[in-house]
Amino acid sequence: MGGVNPNCLVVIRGPSGAGKSTVAERVFKSAVSRTVLIQQDYYRFIFNPSGAGSKQNSAVIHRMIEQNCVSALEAGYDVILEGILSSKSYEDVLERIISGHGGQCCIFYFDVSFMETARRHSTRASAADFTVADMRRWYDSSSRLNHPLELIIDQSLSETEAVQFIQNSLLRMKTTH
Repeated sequence: MGGVNPNCLVVIRGPSGAGKSTVAERVFKSAVSRTVLIQQDYYRFIFNPSGAGSKQNSAVIHRMIEQNCVSALEAGYDVILEGILSSKSYEDVLERIISGHGGQCCIFYFDVSFMETARRHSTRASAADFTVADMRRWYDSSSRLNHPLELIIDQSLSETEAVQFIQNSLLRMKTTH
């Protein structure tokens, strides 16, 4: 995309059950500019038979997410990209989106232990959709990107505090650029 873009890319990552989707939806609903919420799980579950993001669908899912993020950014929308977005699988995709954007970007990683994600999962309405054993297979305790823009959201933060942390970080970024 060349040049500096005034719109913003927000990436919210972390383990399953950490609270990413809930927080991303709250940040999205509070947005005052044109904003698109792109959720990895949507792409993982649109295939029939789904494979739920299995290896057979990974390449096309990566392309769909990347193309939708780039298209929305090029159209002038702020983009909130949310999902597990494992560093092993998505590092190159995220780097292409970030470096191609040329605009403002924040990356947030929910640093939540497996025990805490399992506890949080048990309290949500979708708890029956997958088991703690499923979550164990998806959990990657070392999925930080270690990107210079990556900010950590500690598991001690409440949902509201995590939303405020992201909003405050975006406000600081927008006022310093």
